[in-house]
Amino acid sequence: MNMNGYSTRAAAILFVLLLALAPAWADDAETRYLRIHELIDQGDSLNKGGERDAAKAKYQEAHSALVSFKQRHPTWNVKVVSYRLNYLADRIATLSQPVVTEATSEARTTTASSSSPVKLLSAGAEPRRVLRLQPQPGQLQTTTTTLKMDMDMGLGQPMKMPAIIMPMEVTVKNVSANGDITYEIVIGDVSVAVDPDALPQVAEAMKASLGGVKGLSGTATMSPRGFSKDSDSMLPSDADPQMRQALSQLQETWSNIAAQLPEEAVGVGAKWEVRQPLKSQGMTVNQTATYELLSLDGDRLSTAITMTQSASNQKIQNPAMPQMQLDVTKLTGSGRGNMTLDLGQVMPLTATLQAQTEMSLSMDMGGQKQRMTMKSGMNLRMESK
Repeated sequence: MNMNGYSTRAAAILFVLLLALAPAWADDAETRYLRIHELIDQGDSLNKGGERDAAKAKYQEAHSALVSFKQRHPTWNVKVVSYRLNYLADRIATLSQPVVTEATSEARTTTASSSSPVKLLSAGAEPRRVLRLQPQPGQLQTTTTTLKMDMDMGLGQPMKMPAIIMPMEVTVKNVSANGDITYEIVIGDVSVAVDPDALPQVAEAMKASLGGVKGLSGTATMSPRGFSKDSDSMLPSDADPQMRQALSQLQETWSNIAAQLPEEAVGVGAKWEVRQPLKSQGMTVNQTATYELLSLDGDRLSTAITMTQSASNQKIQNPAMPQMQLDVTKLTGSGRGNMTLDLGQVMPLTATLQAQTEMSLSMDMGGQKQRMTMKSGMNLRMESK
């Protein structure tokens, strides 16, 4: 076997795979529907607990999101979407005459807390305050994201890839009555850093894939607590698979890089945990992120972040090479970073994240199963002004 040729093909394949499996995950139609379904489940849980007002609000949120989803993805699982729209309409109509009692009010607090992906571990020191993002429409941020990755595929020599440097402009388009923030991203001139340790063929592939992204734009919406709610794809319909993977990865990273804030008032030293499933290319990864509030001065705060990820026994269809089946038998990951945030802006002022992932997988190459353990590292830095 020509090992140089094998290494080149494997490098190209796993470069695409790694982009899809980094800590942020692509926000495709299936992922959006999964988020809406989670809202429905939360509404059902609240309804079963007797929380009519809270359940109705959750159903209405899910209904609005699903109507928007149907407009953007009119051919996606039409029967399922239609069934869920009818289901939500029926539940909303049933709950249009809420019955509120003292017992119901108490149950609402308990149930809403248990259904939230955020768990407050410690409220921190006094004084405490509620943290919410409050940017103004028309606000503009210039942000530069630098992403560097490396991997070890067990071929005797770790593979280093040059850093991707991507500038962009972020403009707040609208802030709704409930505080949801809709913003637009416009990508600037992306570059691939010179790195003598990187494989030339990988560097050239990255340059070719990212060369056409300048000027691409898209919109996204997040809650005032920093949770991504929706986003448009920036990609043209004829984008090549490598560009699609790279940009989807970065787009979701931008959507999720903001601190995910707790419901409760907190002070310096506060800790909270965010548990949520992340989905990309048919693979579900369980992620737990823990935030610690290091400082709080007016609207400016800094946090330390630690995260863990796990997944097992799943199949991935490689979008770059559809004929190749990738079987993931195990994935573990961990990461650590810091973030400085201004509550009056969408993107962090600064953010860093270092993450490591170890994945056991097999792939069919030429009719033969190739098994390997891939260790990868990611270093992300974001700066805004």
